[in-house]
Amino acid sequence: MLEGICIFVSLKETILDYLNHCFPASVSYSELANQFSIDCQTVEQVIKEIVSDNMPVIVQSQFVRLINPILSRSAINSRLTTSFVGRATLLHQSIPSTNDWIKHQVKDLKEGTLVLAHQQYSGKGRLGRNWSSPAGKTVSMSLLLKPADQLLDYSLLTQLAAAALVSALEIYCEAKIKWPNDIIVQNKKVAGILTEAEYSGSFLEGIIIGIGINTNLEETDFSEELKLKAGSLKVVRGTVDPNLIIARFAEKFEQLYTEWLTTHQSNHFLDSCRSHSALIGHTFWIIDTHSADQNHRKALIQTINETGGLVVKYLDNSETEVLTSTHYSIRGEHGYL
Repeated sequence: MLEGICIFVSLKETILDYLNHCFPASVSYSELANQFSIDCQTVEQVIKEIVSDNMPVIVQSQFVRLINPILSRSAINSRLTTSFVGRATLLHQSIPSTNDWIKHQVKDLKEGTLVLAHQQYSGKGRLGRNWSSPAGKTVSMSLLLKPADQLLDYSLLTQLAAAALVSALEIYCEAKIKWPNDIIVQNKKVAGILTEAEYSGSFLEGIIIGIGINTNLEETDFSEELKLKAGSLKVVRGTVDPNLIIARFAEKFEQLYTEWLTTHQSNHFLDSCRSHSALIGHTFWIIDTHSADQNHRKALIQTINETGGLVVKYLDNSETEVLTSTHYSIRGEHGYL
């Protein structure tokens, strides 16, 4: 058994699950006491801890309710139809990074393990950018894969995950993909994907796909600077259930991943990335973040090729190039898109 992981569900998680099940109704302390055969004083102590964790709850006159649905292992498990993705799920209250947590435990975890956190405070996105999350208003999750085939091009997993995520979000909204790893709704980023490989020498021990989704953030949760490029599903669609999104993602990801391992054909998920692209057919600035002068060139985005590269045609000399490195940043005329 992994060190630090309790086989028993904590009372706090149990009460949070119950509040999640009752959402949007308020629940009295006495109902919670009766439900779990504890005294009201213990309930009050647990609720105080939940409040101190900055979870999205309202407490008033011995009644408590959630402001929005939150991550729940039981809610995810009740919806799962997968064979292995998400069948082992770990939920933390607050950790620096779900990806980093898996890295430290990779040898002991099963393939398909999902690690979730109500709050992530030191997560990283592409190009080393921060991805942090207020408690209970976002999804911070990482999926561990342990493929037996060491030779496949696993850089494609970012786009496979993007295709699965836009499919999962269809229940709430129409999402687009900003190559290679940003999910866009109404021209603002609502989710990001970071794929990392963990090696022991030359042996691939595991691949970690980290996903952050702005589910129930309010507009006031964003700084003035972030409002220009970031959004949330709640702002554009209203309150959403993160557990439904995760279960749908797990199902679609497993389907695409299993098919890819079997056929070695990437067209299915790359076709989805093309059809949901926020870039193809439009003109953007291509910025080489590794060049000394951050070289900017304007280009028409033509397509995504069969190996997942972004095909661009520069306007200054009509030269065509396939971008494969994630060291490129793509920006619109007046900002993010």
